Amino acid sequence: MAQADSVRQVNAAFYRAFESLELAQMEKIWHRAPHITCIHPGWRPLSGWGPIMNSWEQIFASAFEVKVEVAEVQFTMDRGLAVIVVEETLTQRDYDGVSRATVLATNVFELVGAQWMLILHHGSPVAMAPDAVPRVQ
Repeated sequence: MAQADSVRQVNAAFYRAFESLELAQMEKIWHRAPHITCIHPGWRPLSGWGPIMNSWEQIFASAFEVKVEVAEVQFTMDRGLAVIVVEETLTQRDYDGVSRATVLATNVFELVGAQWMLILHHGSPVAMAPDAVPRVQ
């Protein structure tokens, strides 16, 4: 259970870094490795430290304020990897005013030594209400 708590703490730190709009805080969360990947909603996949940190720098530079409400949807871990699926409610204030969006995100963490590090963040915009889930026949 202690490992699961540790992963959840790093996941929470990721969202605090996002809200802080400080690149140095975001850098502490991500593993510095070539196999890391980030897919922001509507973006193509980014791989590697440089492109991913550049993307966060661009996002932070264009926002005055970001608030992220996170609800955990699913959690799993096995053999040094942990996956947390969350629903993010993002409120952002920028040059265009205030916008709000709902995003489903998958965050994957790898145990590096004794520390859990983010290796994948994939956000997908949600376009339908929770009660509008299509039925599978």
